[in-house]
Amino acid sequence: MEKTDFYKEEVRSGYRITEKTKRVWAVQLAMLDEVERICRKYGLTYFADSGTLIGCIRDEGYIPWDDDIDLVMLREDYDRFLAAARAELPEYLLLQTYRTEKNYLRGHAQIRDTRTTGCNAEDRRAGYNCGIFIDIFPLDNMPDSRAAARLWAWAVRTVWMVLYTWYRFDYYENATRAGWLLNRIGRILSIPQERACGFYERLCALFAGKPGKYVCSTTFIQHLEKNTWKRSWFSQAVYKPFENRKIPVPVGYDKRLKKEYGDYRKPAKAPTLHGGLLLDPDRPYDPAKAAVSEGTCPKDA
Repeated sequence: MEKTDFYKEEVRSGYRITEKTKRVWAVQLAMLDEVERICRKYGLTYFADSGTLIGCIRDEGYIPWDDDIDLVMLREDYDRFLAAARAELPEYLLLQTYRTEKNYLRGHAQIRDTRTTGCNAEDRRAGYNCGIFIDIFPLDNMPDSRAAARLWAWAVRTVWMVLYTWYRFDYYENATRAGWLLNRIGRILSIPQERACGFYERLCALFAGKPGKYVCSTTFIQHLEKNTWKRSWFSQAVYKPFENRKIPVPVGYDKRLKKEYGDYRKPAKAPTLHGGLLLDPDRPYDPAKAAVSEGTCPKDA
C-alpha cells in the first residue's frame, strides 16, 4: 500500500498525472513488490526494462504517460520464475502464459490483478482475464555469428506470424489471400494452441545454456538490430530509485537504452504499445461492461 501523498495529482515534464492514474500505478507497484519477493526467495534476477527502465534512470519513477511496468529476465531465470510464481502469488494475482490461460497468445508472461480491469480490444476478444497487469519478457541467447543470428531470428518471426494467422485471423481487418490460405491450412491441421506455442517457445530458447555474447528480446525480434544486446550488460543487477522504492536495472543500462532509443534522457511522449487500454483500479473485469464505445478502448494498430 502506497502512502497517502503518493496519490496526489502532480505535473511531470508538463504532463498532468491524475489521482486515478496514481491508483493504477499503485496496483502495478504492488505486483512488482510480489515479483521482488519471489525473486529474492528463489535467488532469481530480474531487471526493469523499456519505458520502466527509462523512467527509473531519468525520472526515478514512471514516465508520466506510461501505463504499465516492463520487466525482463534472462531465459533461465524467467523459466524458474514462472514455475515458482504459480504457487507463490496470492490468490487475487494471476500469472498469464500460454500454459496457464486459454487463448493467451503472447511471447511473454503477464501478471494480472483480478480485482481490477485492464484491457484493450484484443484482450476482450480473446476472452481471458483482463485485470491491470505488468509485463515480464524473456531474454534469449543468440548465436554469435551474424548470419546464424539472422537466420534464427527469421525463423522465430516466421513461426510467430504463422501462429498469429492460425489463431488470431478473425482479428485482421485487411486479411490477404495468402493469410486466408494459411489460416485454412491451420484449421485443417488443427494443432492445439498450447502445443504450437510450446514449439515457438522452444525455438526462442534454442540457444539457452550455450555460451554466447548476445541476447535479445524475442518478443520484439522484428526489430532485431535495436533489440540485440550484450549479455554482459545483464550480468549484474543494480538497484535504483523508482517511485518510493528501489528496483533492479541491468549494470549496462546506459548502453542497453542507447542501443534501442538513442538519446533516451530527452523526454519524448510516444504512443503506448497496448492499443489504448481501458484501466479501472476499482472494479474487476466484466466482459459486458468492457464492451465500451470505440475510442475508449480502441482496436490495436
